[in-house]
Amino acid sequence: MDNGVFLASRLYWPAVTLLLAFLAALQITTARKEAVTVDEPIELAAGYSYLMTGDFRMNPEHPPLAKLIAALPVLAFHPVFPLDSAYWAKPDEYVFGLQFYYFNGRRADDFLFAARMTSILLTACLGLAIALWARSIFGAGTSLLALTLFVLDPNFIAHGRYVKNDVAMALAGFLACIAWAAFLEKPSRRRILLAGLALGIAAATKFSAVFLLPVFVLLYAIRYFENREELSIRHGIISLLLAVLVAGAVVWLVYAVVSFSHGVRPGGVDAQIVHDLLDRTYKNSVARMTHRGVLHAHPFLEGLLVLLDHDQIGHPAFLLGMHSLKGWWYYFPVAFAVKTPAATLAALILCAFLWFFQPANAWRVRNGEAGGSAFLSTSPEHAGETASATFARWGRRFSLPIQWAVLIVPVLVYWIFSLGSHINLGIRHLLPIWPFLFILIAATLVHTRFPAKPWVLAILIAGLAIETLAIHPYYLSFFNVLSGGPRNGGKILADSNIDWGQDANRLKDWLTAHPVSHLCLDYFGTANLPLLGIQGPHPPATGEKGKRAALDCIAAMSVTSLDEVLYPPGTYAWIRDLDPMARVGYSIYIYDLRKK
Repeated sequence: MDNGVFLASRLYWPAVTLLLAFLAALQITTARKEAVTVDEPIELAAGYSYLMTGDFRMNPEHPPLAKLIAALPVLAFHPVFPLDSAYWAKPDEYVFGLQFYYFNGRRADDFLFAARMTSILLTACLGLAIALWARSIFGAGTSLLALTLFVLDPNFIAHGRYVKNDVAMALAGFLACIAWAAFLEKPSRRRILLAGLALGIAAATKFSAVFLLPVFVLLYAIRYFENREELSIRHGIISLLLAVLVAGAVVWLVYAVVSFSHGVRPGGVDAQIVHDLLDRTYKNSVARMTHRGVLHAHPFLEGLLVLLDHDQIGHPAFLLGMHSLKGWWYYFPVAFAVKTPAATLAALILCAFLWFFQPANAWRVRNGEAGGSAFLSTSPEHAGETASATFARWGRRFSLPIQWAVLIVPVLVYWIFSLGSHINLGIRHLLPIWPFLFILIAATLVHTRFPAKPWVLAILIAGLAIETLAIHPYYLSFFNVLSGGPRNGGKILADSNIDWGQDANRLKDWLTAHPVSHLCLDYFGTANLPLLGIQGPHPPATGEKGKRAALDCIAAMSVTSLDEVLYPPGTYAWIRDLDPMARVGYSIYIYDLRKK
């Protein structure tokens, strides 16, 4: 054992504890200061309504598990819950969520913070899962490097603080994949049950868990070609069906335990819900979304229908000055390229170079205490052969161990799924791929020989730390230095990539420090601005020249409003042409519109 491996093993648990504590400290201290984001009132009101009524009518587009977990600590606050509201009967999840939050006044900030603590706990669990699995397969050094990449990632710091299901899905998806890989390495009933359990938890968290099914199939195929003696196509079909059946039972239980405790029987499956799920016409999708009422079929199926209809209709999105309902190459490459830290991108490029150009005997896969085994075979007698002959030989002898396949296949499958999505909302939808990428980067760099390796790793970690901490405490608005940083972020992306209404409290602090006699504003968010003492009319649109001529105000403009995500193009073009006099947390720009 070399000194580096010995040191990593000896200091492993103190290092893991310090890294996770550091992450939690960053999230807790910043979460307390940030205003409620756009989706959080909806998520909280929905989760609390499930616990109080057993009725899943609110926010069916997402399965309930993450919302239930977030709402559990809210029970201790006994909040006002407006079940007599017309928006509960309708149902209108957005307005009902706002009522739930506003009716509770300043107490709402307290139970929001308590709910956010559950998200922070799940983020820590994801970090621990990354560390433990990476250590069991690749060793302590890989584990610590992967955990460091996770802890210093600004996107996980940001979204791991909010009441939302993205980090929960990343955790559940990661657990499902590694549980399935463990089953493929050593099939047993216990392991197939664990894989099905994890798959069910993922499916009860977010409908995007459907990407796990092709991942399971591809991983089985890779393992089958590696070890045909123990596996078979029949065994694979039966195993996958068992995992899906267990997952279905888990999903059913998540709904049933809550609904049955209130004497409510959730709907079942009928011909109409099957017809609607298969009907992918735009006209009918719009009609269903417009006239959606109380759920009739099982909430899981109704929620899946809402998601499919939403995807069919599309969602307003902004990218590099363009607007679209149907989307384009949003997540890959643009969002991925500008929201990933530059050091992480550099590490990915280095890993790609090493995978394709490094001599095969440099690659090792660690299995417990056993030595590494090369996954590409070369020998001196092949020196001087043509490139085509080399690739033909590699094609015949290529072997990708399941430990590496489980890191690569989910990323590729999720990437393909994202290309077909018409709901382009933010980098948070890509969080499920990052646990695999962090471990893939760490394992590649740790188990590959290349010049000046200690210095390269030190520079990458230092660069990541500097870039991430430089954005503190505005982690949601992070854009890497290659894209121009957060000051340029509003020209590239909007919505939860930079502006989710999180800086309302900071706007109050700015106005306290800079009193304004006449304020006009367009705020994208759900914070209760009147409760914060912030009020004012919208500034006039570009075409309202008469109102512009008489205007005498300081304007506070959310980036998403300036980018006209929800407005006709050109609405605020005249304001965008001006230079802001100040920025509040990178998501709210301040303009002097007096005599403009």
